[in-house]
Amino acid sequence: MQFMVYRNNGNSRAYPYLLDVQSDIIGELNTRLVIPLFLLDEVSGRPARRLNPVLNVDGEDFLVMTHEMASVRHSQLGEEVVSVREQRQAIKNALDFLLDGF
Repeated sequence: MQFMVYRNNGNSRAYPYLLDVQSDIIGELNTRLVIPLFLLDEVSGRPARRLNPVLNVDGEDFLVMTHEMASVRHSQLGEEVVSVREQRQAIKNALDFLLDGF
């Protein structure tokens, strides 16, 4: 589901959560376009806030790693954790910045 955060069933411990950004209208595919989330406390340096907005998941802040967006199989998506639909505009702004530079 678009703007839902899922547990990452993959092998990457660096990215415990995946943010689904794919439109729900495209349902016949067996993949979803996701953005991995990285724990903010583990970031060294200063994140690019426009490219990497911060989301709170289970009481911890995570960076949306927009530049590491990828397509994954449904099986890699674990349980639903939280909807971040209220942060939709910040996420879309990050995608626009990545694709168009503004």
